[in-house]
Amino acid sequence: MASQKPESSPLLPWEALAASWDEGMGDEGNQYFSVLEFPVLKKLANVRPGMRALDLATGNGLVARWLAQEGASVLATDGSRAMLERARNRTFTWYERGQLPEDKIVFDVLDVTNPVAWSNLLSNHPDTFGSPEGQSEGFDVITMNMALMDIQDLDSLATALKKILRPNGCFVATLLHPIFFTSGAERQITVRDNPETSEREVDLAIVMRRYLDVPPARQKPLAQNMESPPP
Repeated sequence: MASQKPESSPLLPWEALAASWDEGMGDEGNQYFSVLEFPVLKKLANVRPGMRALDLATGNGLVARWLAQEGASVLATDGSRAMLERARNRTFTWYERGQLPEDKIVFDVLDVTNPVAWSNLLSNHPDTFGSPEGQSEGFDVITMNMALMDIQDLDSLATALKKILRPNGCFVATLLHPIFFTSGAERQITVRDNPETSEREVDLAIVMRRYLDVPPARQKPLAQNMESPPP
C-alpha cells in the first residue's frame, strides 16, 4: 500500500502511543467515552442487525466491537499498524470468551488522507465494496470516533464517503469540542480536602480566557497519562 514516509507521517506518533492508548481505553472505553460519547454515538448510528459498518480510525477496536455486538458486519481500519494489532488482539480475546461471533470484524490498514490507500482498500474487499454487476454495495453506517479533528486533509475522506456510503446511510463522526484544543488555554489543578470524607480530592479544569478568533495550534495527539485525560 502506498503511504507517506514514516518519518513525515502524522500517523507516526500513534505507532509509539498505541500501547498507552489501548491500556487507557481498555475493552469498554474511558469515562469520557462511556458517559459523553457513547450515548450520542449509539443514538446517531442507530445500528441494526444485518447492517454493514465501516469503522475509521478504529484505535483498539472499541467502536468496531460495539458495532459487531449490535449485529453489524464490520470492516475496521486505522492508519497505525500498531493500533490495529492491539485491536485484533482484544477482538480475538472477545471471540475466545464468546462475547462476539467469530469473523464478525475484519481489520485493515487505511490512511484516510491517501487516495491510493482508499483504492487499495476497495480492491482488498470486493465482497464489501462491489457486487457481481459492478455496482457498489457500500455501507449502511460509517463511524469515526474522536479522530476527525486530527485529520489534516479531509478531501480524500469526503470523496470516498460519496462512493461507499449507501443511500440513506449515515456517517457519524465524534470529535472534541473546540474548547479542548483551542490554543492559549490554561489547565488548572485544584487539590482540596473533602470535609465529609476527610479525603484529598483533585479537580481538573480548563481556564479559557480567549475563545473566538484564536490562532490554531497543533498539540500532541495524546496525553502521557491516559488514565487521567485532560478535562
